[in-house]
Amino acid sequence: MPDPQLRTFERRVFPLTDIQIRAADDAEQRLHFTGRAVVYDQLSADLGGWQEVIRPGAATRTLAAEPDVRFLINHDANRLLARTRASTLRLSEDDAGVLVDADMANVSYARDAAVSLERGDMTQMSFGFWVVSGGWAGGSLYEVREFDFDGGDVSVVTYPAYPQTSAELRSLAERHVAAEAGYPLQRAKDRLRLLEMQHSL
Repeated sequence: MPDPQLRTFERRVFPLTDIQIRAADDAEQRLHFTGRAVVYDQLSADLGGWQEVIRPGAATRTLAAEPDVRFLINHDANRLLARTRASTLRLSEDDAGVLVDADMANVSYARDAAVSLERGDMTQMSFGFWVVSGGWAGGSLYEVREFDFDGGDVSVVTYPAYPQTSAELRSLAERHVAAEAGYPLQRAKDRLRLLEMQHSL
């Protein structure tokens, strides 16, 4: 169980949300990835006799400080996909949590990950962080009210701790948006492209 008095590095794993991978500029040989690394106000799975909830705004201060965060596969430092310091990884916060936007290098393990994501074999995401402010909300529920991302990571992984979200590649995301909003498929594609353009500004 987390100890509010200790600043220890922790990781949480949960399914991805609205994940997309698409080929970017061929000259730059990149793969573009978007997803959600943190979900707010959602109960984790059982973490060993207790559950956790991350409260809205928990990442606000650390993201404003422009932390140095790595994007990895299964928290493996040898499988580096992107990094905030290199401006190849961008993190942003909305009401639902923390979003990931990355330009992955066109290297063998990134291409392998893209295949696994596209097939639906890899559908989860995790993040590594330090709890800055948190406490027990009663019983076995632990609230994280603020955390530090600096020196941490976000990763695509195999097993979830937060089961509430879903994972999709671009083509699947288009169909999902169309079904959820009642859009024709072409309108859903246009909507996703508009969101990408807005996020890149």
